[in-house]
Amino acid sequence: MSADEAPSPSALAPGSPVRRWLPWVALAVVVVTCLSVAAFGSRSAPTAQDRVNDIARTVKCPQCSGESVLESNAPSAREIKVEIATQVQQGRSDEEIRTYFASRYDDILLTPPASGISLVVWVLPVVALAVGVAALVIAFRRWGGESGPSATDADRARVAEALAREHEAAADPHGEGASR
Repeated sequence: MSADEAPSPSALAPGSPVRRWLPWVALAVVVVTCLSVAAFGSRSAPTAQDRVNDIARTVKCPQCSGESVLESNAPSAREIKVEIATQVQQGRSDEEIRTYFASRYDDILLTPPASGISLVVWVLPVVALAVGVAALVIAFRRWGGESGPSATDADRARVAEALAREHEAAADPHGEGASR
């Protein structure tokens, strides 16, 4: 089939494979487009202050409970922010700076590294979501594919017999035909 030809009517008939998969293909195109725009959208190069804020957002305040260095006004948090700014000016990478603080303090990073056993923290929610969506798709297909009980030939004969009796009763409203 060439690019300018339309699909045949039988390909778009209800229940055809093309018709079943067409919505899923369209959904996949939309998802990939949205993810591409989000990941590769136009961004300007981060400034030194942007980098300091990004790193400070991922480092936990050693004195505060549940706050990042960026959010905290504790003296130790301010010192860490100054140290982050100094290391950014020295040209160290974001990962090198985080590693530096992780080696100096126990459990100071708010986001676990995406390697080793910590990779499970990143992968497990995605896997759980995919399994949940797959289970829902399977359940909906099973529910949608079930049909009610079908009538047998004996059932159809009974209905025809009952309709015939009803028709006779309607034709003979006084019941005279039944007594003869």
